Amino acid sequence: MTTIDQINELRAELMNCDFLKVERRDAEAELEKLEAQAVAEELRFEQDIAFWSADLE
Repeated sequence: MTTIDQINELRAELMNCDFLKVERRDAEAELEKLEAQAVAEELRFEQDIAFWSADLE
């Protein structure tokens, strides 16, 4: 499962499920971690594309 799929699944669960306070806090922390991971993956992808494009020139 991709990071964005995990984010979407967790967002849906947070919107549609009843959680205990501690469970909600943990789920929100996990969501923040996944969102940061998605940003890092996007940055890494952009750097790889830039490197690949520069290599073609």
